[in-house]
Amino acid sequence: MDLIIILILIAIIVFFFRDFKHTAFFLGIVQIFFGLMHFIADHVNVPELSKFINKYIPNSLFTMIGKYANGLLYEILIWGLFLYFGAFLVYLVIYFFKRK
Repeated sequence: MDLIIILILIAIIVFFFRDFKHTAFFLGIVQIFFGLMHFIADHVNVPELSKFINKYIPNSLFTMIGKYANGLLYEILIWGLFLYFGAFLVYLVIYFFKRK
């Protein structure tokens, strides 16, 4: 179910913005969100919250892809995601140095 939600959100981003940059930013935002949620689950001493986060929020986009794909398809998808994160990093660096 989580993969379907992410794919629908990506489709909405592509439909409205029609730009590679916005998709890269979206995937970066989702990856950071997943990491922050699991940081909270690990460091906040609320068992119900930790249980909820660990059950419903994946650790990362890579683990989410690994849950639904394997073999060659998995390798292609994770390298594609890696390239998106590389593009996200490039856009962040450009934005960082463009700001004065």
